[in-house]
Amino acid sequence: MPNFAVFNPNPDDLRALIFGQDNTSTSRILATDSSGNLTTIALGGTISSVLGTTVTAGTLTNLLDGTISGVLGATVTAGTLTNLLNGTISSVLGATVTAGTLSSVTSVSQKSFVEVSYPGTQTADTFTPLPQVTTANLGTYSFFVYNAGPNSANLHVEISADSSHWYVDQLSTGLAAGSVDVLVPSRFLKYTRLSYASATAGAPTTIDVYFNAQGT
Repeated sequence: MPNFAVFNPNPDDLRALIFGQDNTSTSRILATDSSGNLTTIALGGTISSVLGTTVTAGTLTNLLDGTISGVLGATVTAGTLTNLLNGTISSVLGATVTAGTLSSVTSVSQKSFVEVSYPGTQTADTFTPLPQVTTANLGTYSFFVYNAGPNSANLHVEISADSSHWYVDQLSTGLAAGSVDVLVPSRFLKYTRLSYASATAGAPTTIDVYFNAQGT
């Protein structure tokens, strides 16, 4: 028939808007950015396998009892993750949070690594403590000590529940020049520190100390 097309020659005329409902059951158009990515997403359960995803200046809120898993290589830049009550962030291998905020998170399952170093520490005749480390949330930790100086050194690993009163948990006497020792606490308390002294009066030495720890 003249002037009657069986097929629509303009595909743009076939486009449709996608709607969703808010908490009042009112239909709302789902918006996108200039790249076509959804800008408004209501999260209420599970975000999984978000490989290489980037959240830039965004906010993920109220993931109550939810799970964010498999966030391999994900990046959160100046964004916010809030109220992950009783939730889990797991397998966050290589993830980066830059200038962002993680608040009210009760559990992060991926083990973390902590290192604090004190190279070039000079001994004296009396024991001197290094700054205490809060070990309450650490599963495994130890002190690596290398005697870089000319004389022997004595070492104590001390633990405390109140950071005021200290108990000698491990000791190493006469660590020779050029030798290495690793001291691992056998007891658990909230605070841990290493104290050091010259093994012989008037014969100081230099030690390099590394505290290594892994989260639970």
